[in-house]
Amino acid sequence: MMNKNYFYFYLIIIFIFIPSLVLAEKIKYMSYTPDGFVEIFSGNFKSNPVELSGELTLPKGKGPFPVIILQHGTADIKRHKKWMKNLKISLLKENMGVFINDSYKNRKIKGSDLTLAPRVIDGLFSLQAVADHPLVDSNRIGIQGYSYGGMVAFFTAYKELADIVDAKYAAHMPVYPGCDVVINHMEMTGAPIKMIIAELDDYAPAQDCIDYGPTIGEIVIYEGLHHSFVFEGLKFHNDIGHFRNCEIGYIQHNGNWYFNGKSRSGSEQKILMEVWKECGDFGVHTGGKKADQERLIDDTISFFLKNL
Repeated sequence: MMNKNYFYFYLIIIFIFIPSLVLAEKIKYMSYTPDGFVEIFSGNFKSNPVELSGELTLPKGKGPFPVIILQHGTADIKRHKKWMKNLKISLLKENMGVFINDSYKNRKIKGSDLTLAPRVIDGLFSLQAVADHPLVDSNRIGIQGYSYGGMVAFFTAYKELADIVDAKYAAHMPVYPGCDVVINHMEMTGAPIKMIIAELDDYAPAQDCIDYGPTIGEIVIYEGLHHSFVFEGLKFHNDIGHFRNCEIGYIQHNGNWYFNGKSRSGSEQKILMEVWKECGDFGVHTGGKKADQERLIDDTISFFLKNL
């Protein structure tokens, strides 16, 4: 067993020789779980409050610091842990803080059962919580999200949605988002958007974003890559569903969906189940290589250093 005096000496050595040592802080915030955009557009989305939290890590120093919010997709936050840790280390070296958001903890729903509308609300209220931190520069907060989180990363740039909270994202970086459902009738905030898509994505088809991405910002195609390339190892999943055989659509002025050729009302979960019966199917590829992840880290640092 380590004796007490040696333990304190050990801590002193750590702080002397690892001056960049930083500690994560748990940030709690109140969010909501609307069942669709009808509730959001009408302003009636606050009926199901939930306390969520995330991990904020700031560089050493006095601040205030720019911060990048990382938003997971359908996969559990634990699966993103290795990727987010590596990205966080790189961002901290560039004097940028990181907030890793968790939309699942304290909710009784997760995975694909947590639909887009509540995830977007999380993206806004987590932003406000981070912006209110005394060591954060509220004018220099960016967001990077993956898959469903990638949709959050560009939906939070729609001005009418962004105006729900006081804080505003200064830069948006969606990574392999779904572009099969967008909002055509809303203006964007004007903050820069850089969309990263995977050429061979058979879960969130690249062509949807190739058609839509340039209308809202810059688009970069990672050739030869599949969905979820931030996870190492290419895999085929015959039990994961997709909607790539469906006609793409948009969210209407009233919050209902127009998807697969017709208008849809009701909760997002109801709409998705309805559409799935019409054109859903199974079988997607996921995963990538370390070099792909390193490229994304480099592009991430370059984008946020330029825009924050």
